[in-house]
Amino acid sequence: MVDSGISCPLTGGVSARRRRYYWTLTALTVVWALVLLAIGLSVIPDLYFFSYYSVDYSAGFIRRGLAGELVGVFPDEYYFTGLRVLRWVPSLLYVLALTALSWTLCTGFGRSERRFLLALLVPVLPFGTAFALFSARPDLIGSAALVIFVILLATARGEKSVVNVSAGYGVLSVPLTLLHEAVPFLYAAGVIAAIVVFSAGRSASVQRLSAALALGPGIVTAAAVALLGRRGPGAQLCQLIPSGQVDHPLAGKPTPGEMLRGFHYYVDYQDWMCRNIIPYYEQGAGDAARFVASRGPVLLGTSVLLGVLILAVTMLAISHVSGVPMTALRTALDRRRWWVLAGLALMVPVFVTGVDWTRWFVIISLDLGIVYLLYAAARPESATPPTRRTLIVFAVGATLLALFPLGVVPGFAGVFPE
Repeated sequence: MVDSGISCPLTGGVSARRRRYYWTLTALTVVWALVLLAIGLSVIPDLYFFSYYSVDYSAGFIRRGLAGELVGVFPDEYYFTGLRVLRWVPSLLYVLALTALSWTLCTGFGRSERRFLLALLVPVLPFGTAFALFSARPDLIGSAALVIFVILLATARGEKSVVNVSAGYGVLSVPLTLLHEAVPFLYAAGVIAAIVVFSAGRSASVQRLSAALALGPGIVTAAAVALLGRRGPGAQLCQLIPSGQVDHPLAGKPTPGEMLRGFHYYVDYQDWMCRNIIPYYEQGAGDAARFVASRGPVLLGTSVLLGVLILAVTMLAISHVSGVPMTALRTALDRRRWWVLAGLALMVPVFVTGVDWTRWFVIISLDLGIVYLLYAAARPESATPPTRRTLIVFAVGATLLALFPLGVVPGFAGVFPE
């Protein structure tokens, strides 16, 4: 494989002008990420993210109860401190996973300029840094697990390694499903696509075993949550949630000027949870499906259109930067076309029972995008020097993706808690 001499950080092998170009892009990306972090820490309300960690197993076996159990590691008097810490754990883990992905792209397949650009592309993609900071639900830990799984599978040597990596992911998916029951369905397409693409030279039995070991435990756990999970303990759950004042600026209906200057509006956490979140724990799958249908075709259709745009932009960006056409990835996936379609079909229950349709498409772009990134980085096309046009398009495209992080939009059919 050709090695141009470029590395992370850049060394020799390229002209001084291009080195300045790459260093400038790197510096701007770091500054942009720090600005996003500052916004996340100071402007974005944390209250909604807190809600994922306030329902535990005290009222019996209930969906997402494991997330609530995590708060128990903090003393009672530090309950809200624990919520603030846990709110940032998914973001931290996912950012670390994306960092590992960028490093693997840059150095794992031989160093080249295109691979360096792919590494720089990761933070600004719709499932990149902005998604990590502003979509910090517990299922984001599942996103981090998928990224590491695909990296390990792409760099695995030997059939035993493939099976072991798949089994490890399957074991990890059990607690992740208890954190968020949608995890095995959200990432099934990514798991299958990775096995199909990066296990192409393995035997069919190894591929089948790997898929079963990676997906089976999570799906079984999700079925147990659906069948055995308790519903209807709303009053009991409300009593278990402590009272306390939490900043929720949007509930105060601030003006744009107040938002820019800094605006605080405090609500009682127990009251807010009991009004906005606990009712969803009393719903079954049928109730959730009826609620999704009630949002109407306009809002749901608009969410789909934006989601399809996000998916298309993701794949086109990877294709242009790497020099590896999407048809190459499609050919690799066609080896097990029905497997891939089955993985995508497992997303259907998520669409049926959840209104965040744009966010589901961002997850699909993650599922397929990380496989595409690593597949492209291993191809010889990514070792060729980028053209001047590629460098210009990258700079413009990366800037637009950074300024308009569409991946953080969950959809248009949601109901915003007040």
